[in-house]
Amino acid sequence: MQRLASFPPPLLREQPPAVRLVLTVLLPAAFGFLCGALLGSSSAVFLALQVIGVIGGFAAGFEHDHWRGGVLRGLCGGAIFGGFILIGHAVTGGSDHGLLPEVQAFQIVITVFFGVLLGWLGARLRVRTARRREGP
Repeated sequence: MQRLASFPPPLLREQPPAVRLVLTVLLPAAFGFLCGALLGSSSAVFLALQVIGVIGGFAAGFEHDHWRGGVLRGLCGGAIFGGFILIGHAVTGGSDHGLLPEVQAFQIVITVFFGVLLGWLGARLRVRTARRREGP
């Protein structure tokens, strides 16, 4: 079986500025808005999208070769994602099915926490993978 030529993916800092903008700002904002907009119609869809978000947070961390970059990416991405969940839900309305905290600003704290954790884990795996590829 042929190995993937693009593994590991390029580091974020190696991407053109427009790609960095899309990956770090537009993607978490759009995905957060989508999650918030769909929350009013289906809690199951919202939760399924959160699983995709977890994968995305981990993958975002994997685009960094040091834990600090992954943590910073998770901090910013988590804040943007969480904020846009609230905005998307406010725009479309409907029930939150008990999935948003009573103090909705706490949603941002939750997404930042998990963003930082996932960013750190992704960057950590990237570093470990690079060390294994280099050999002893």
